[in-house]
Amino acid sequence: MGRDVFLSVKEARKLHVIDGVLAGRLTVGLAARALGLSERQVKRLKAGVRRHGPAALPHKNRGRKHKHALPETTRRLIVEVASGPA
Repeated sequence: MGRDVFLSVKEARKLHVIDGVLAGRLTVGLAARALGLSERQVKRLKAGVRRHGPAALPHKNRGRKHKHALPETTRRLIVEVASGPA
């Protein structure tokens, strides 16, 4: 059983267009123009959706802290210092 995939509105639109390409209703070129992407990117998305389904669309780091995030204690200290004397 796979994980649930929650798509943003933008990702859902991408999925709709890519599904059109997979079904043969749209060409890769038309899909690229509709999504504002290159044909190469559309081909990459098409392969990902074919291989992994809708889970191929969201960024793989979604929900994680980024690599360069400051520790919470450091962030609080910066805010405290920047606020100055009360």
